Amino acid sequence: MMTTAQQSFATRLGFAGLLPFLLLACAALLDIYGRIAVTWFIYYSAIIISFIAGIQWGLVMQSDAADNNRRLGWCMVPPVIAWALVAAGEWWSYVAVTAGLALLHLFWLNYERRHYQAHPWYLELRSKLTFTVVALHVIIAVTKI
Repeated sequence: MMTTAQQSFATRLGFAGLLPFLLLACAALLDIYGRIAVTWFIYYSAIIISFIAGIQWGLVMQSDAADNNRRLGWCMVPPVIAWALVAAGEWWSYVAVTAGLALLHLFWLNYERRHYQAHPWYLELRSKLTFTVVALHVIIAVTKI
């Protein structure tokens, strides 16, 4: 179990991970390299979805649950979908890509709430981070795309 100091450090790192989302959203809204900022925002979102998949993979590896194989398989689905959304961005509208990525962030949060109640501090952190990220996706989708 993590100490309070480690949880605090992890929380600070989590919020630091919001900086690229915030900076790119501001750049897009202020039309500072607007299209490029939106594209990088989408790329960073897909990277974070893959990062969360790695967290899930590690948590499953520490578990001795009977359904670990199924859970490991589910860890692979969101990053593959995120990659497909980013790749399809050339043909699809950015609204569809941004909405799909936002839904994947919500999927991870829901998944974690169902499987990891033993880590309430982490679930609280993920809720705050996910709310912010999804809100930024909505703002980008509504205003810039």
